[in-house]
Amino acid sequence: MSTSKNTAIVLIDVYNDFIHPKGKMYAALEASLVERDTIKHIQDLVAAARQHRVPIYYGLHQPYTPKAFDGWSHMQAVHETQKESKGFEEGSWGAKILEGLEPDYENGDVVFNKHWTSSSFQNTDLDFLLRQRDITKVVIAGLTANNCVEATARYAYDLGYDVTLLSDATASWSIEQTKAATDLIWPLFSKKVTTVNDYIASL
Repeated sequence: MSTSKNTAIVLIDVYNDFIHPKGKMYAALEASLVERDTIKHIQDLVAAARQHRVPIYYGLHQPYTPKAFDGWSHMQAVHETQKESKGFEEGSWGAKILEGLEPDYENGDVVFNKHWTSSSFQNTDLDFLLRQRDITKVVIAGLTANNCVEATARYAYDLGYDVTLLSDATASWSIEQTKAATDLIWPLFSKKVTTVNDYIASL
């Protein structure tokens, strides 16, 4: 039986800077990306979403600009790192979505407000846009497993969404961190933790 009714995929931070071998932060994620075959699984997920008309909501981090953090009094580590690395620099190749994963608006895809810290819900219009379209189930994938993906999934859980997480369509700063997130932490607040292939088989 299809599980796609009232469902959207939330795909987080699939920027070149993260998942292309020439990206600024790829090297820090490489071991985990390779171990999970993350990019291939995300590509398979996107292809299946197109085939089965499941909309994808793109959760993207705010781009770096030279003035982005001027006057900030409450910088978090993520902001300091982005400022230092110029991650996802506005207008750059690194701040573009990996080729082949771009939104398809004919599929009902949505690019919502960009997040500043970790959760794709906090200070964005994601919840509003999901509820406008009667979406009650979210399938979450992307980067990174124990930061933005986990924060987004926890927020979705607290808002009452049915949360599915895809354990092989993610990565983090080490294989150990990724495994801790997918095996130990994610099951605490998601309805299901599964693989891309098993999710596709359910469509």
